[in-house]
Amino acid sequence: MTARTAAPLELNLATKPLRNRRFFHLLRSALAVLLLASAGLAAYSLLVYGAGSARLRTSRAEMEVLLRDTQRDRARLASDVQKEEKGTTARVNLVNSIILRKSFSWTALFSDLEAALPASSYITALNPEFRGDRALAIRLRVVSNGLDDLIALINNLSEKGFKGVQVSGESRSVEGRLVTEISLTYEQTI
Repeated sequence: MTARTAAPLELNLATKPLRNRRFFHLLRSALAVLLLASAGLAAYSLLVYGAGSARLRTSRAEMEVLLRDTQRDRARLASDVQKEEKGTTARVNLVNSIILRKSFSWTALFSDLEAALPASSYITALNPEFRGDRALAIRLRVVSNGLDDLIALINNLSEKGFKGVQVSGESRSVEGRLVTEISLTYEQTI
């Protein structure tokens, strides 16, 4: 038989035990694939969200420019409105006072005055002047028979809601009747 010269088989398992490393190689390969997939996903996310973030930053910058322009326009328009208000306030007040004077019920005033006058007294002069929105300052000249009629008139005016009734002067007429100057305020309710 021929002797073969073969490499000796190392079967000393005590110094070099056989190890099954296939599981660890598979695990290492799987982790490498997982790591590469995670890196790819991270790179993809970075690219996609980075582009989106850049678009949002650009959009935000445009919006800030629009906001500043809008605020500047708003301030300009507010100042224009204030200028117009200052220019038209006097005219508006004039028109409002004309409307209030037109809507003032003179009939109600004269009815109240007539109801307050005693039967023997009469008004010879009436001088009205508007005070505020619905108030009227009035100066009257009243002719009455005597002091009793004058006191009755003053009490009746107070009861009818006339305010600030003051006698400013008295005199006697040629016929001997009492002529009295009275000032008062009449406020009409709306």
